[in-house]
Amino acid sequence: MLQSAAMNIIIEQLYSCFSSYTIPAHPTGCPCCVADTDYQRLRSKPIRQLTSNDLWRYSLKALNTWGDADQFRAILPRFLELCADRSVFIDRDMIFGKLRLADWQTWPASEQQLILTYLWTLWQAALADPDYSIDEMLSAIAQTELDLQPLLINWDAQLDTMIGLQHYADFLDLRMAKILGQNRLHGHAWANREQATALVIDWVLDPIRRERMTAAFANSQYDPESRLLGHILEWFDLAP
Repeated sequence: MLQSAAMNIIIEQLYSCFSSYTIPAHPTGCPCCVADTDYQRLRSKPIRQLTSNDLWRYSLKALNTWGDADQFRAILPRFLELCADRSVFIDRDMIFGKLRLADWQTWPASEQQLILTYLWTLWQAALADPDYSIDEMLSAIAQTELDLQPLLINWDAQLDTMIGLQHYADFLDLRMAKILGQNRLHGHAWANREQATALVIDWVLDPIRRERMTAAFANSQYDPESRLLGHILEWFDLAP
């Protein structure tokens, strides 16, 4: 699980901040797409008790054929709480994409700031966790249209740690072949995120980082760190 004491506080703040939004008493979805049973399931329990299964159908249709941004904001704290819980299966790419669809960066400043704090805290927690896929977290956050530059700068600062390096090596293993062969990031999550994709590719291929990795390797002993650096440099040897 990714919840820390800081994240628990943020989740409580999210529930408080968005408490003025409610799920309408009557169905708001397209009757051809949303059955009464779908709607009743959404209202069957308090928001904090809704499971990912309870929310699955709504998450697919929210802001398309089911409800508006205000209804989405009513449920958003629960979505974000579940997205911060690694023990829960939930499509973070899709949920964070709904934030983009809801134009969250036009919401009141207090709501925007709280979401920014949540995303930043989630990123930092994932970056510090050797068992978490940074690739998955980065692609999910990219769906919000948040500027990824501060996240990548934060990752850069962690490249002098084994965890930061391992995340970098894992990312290269997943993405570098497609970057070098087609100058893109593989996967549907990146398909329409051209600006974010270009930013990440430029970051990955930054020659300054290559020089940094090379110098670190030259000064390292034969240990797990040097082997990891050597593996990273093997990818860079394939780059133009």
